[in-house]
Amino acid sequence: MIPLTKKMSSIAGIAVIFGTMLLTTACATDSKTSAYDKQTAVLSAKTDVQLLKDLPQPVSMTIDSSLDSTKATEMVQAAQRFYGFWNTGNEDLIAQTVSPSFIDNTLPKGRPQGPDGLLFASRNFRKAVPDLQCKMEDLLVVGDKVTARLSFTGTSKGEFMGKPLTGKPIQFMAIDVLRIKDGKLVEDWHLEDNLTFMQQIGVIAN
Repeated sequence: MIPLTKKMSSIAGIAVIFGTMLLTTACATDSKTSAYDKQTAVLSAKTDVQLLKDLPQPVSMTIDSSLDSTKATEMVQAAQRFYGFWNTGNEDLIAQTVSPSFIDNTLPKGRPQGPDGLLFASRNFRKAVPDLQCKMEDLLVVGDKVTARLSFTGTSKGEFMGKPLTGKPIQFMAIDVLRIKDGKLVEDWHLEDNLTFMQQIGVIAN
């Protein structure tokens, strides 16, 4: 039979070892979290980027710390002009920010390639949702690309494919990847939540 004092000593020793292990793990976790937080802070710290005041403002913006402020500003402002076009339908913004040689890498069937395809898409969409608005929820600026998480809102009070709509509100999301060169959009990839939009305007049943 083990004496009580020895048994208590063994339990205390185990507790010390276990406590040390927990503390070491916690410190390691804190270290990793701290490193991640520091990296995130560095990526988000481009306070010297100049935004265009009269165009859509990103809710959240994360910028590659390797980009200088001039390059970062050029890319962010190009995105502002592009989404200003989607937010208002102002076609002058396309000439200002989209290269004549622009390529849509996810071109939907029936849409022309190049800048004309953007004008075609906006005009047709605004027939269904005349008050369409585009909000930049997130911008991620890395290298020569801007990735945007977008929300679109409006009222389905026009017509779609010749069918009059009911005046119901619409809200759906989209993701874009834009490649910017010399301040101009030269190509993009995009994915819209078209199913939600079609359901909201009553073309497809929920």
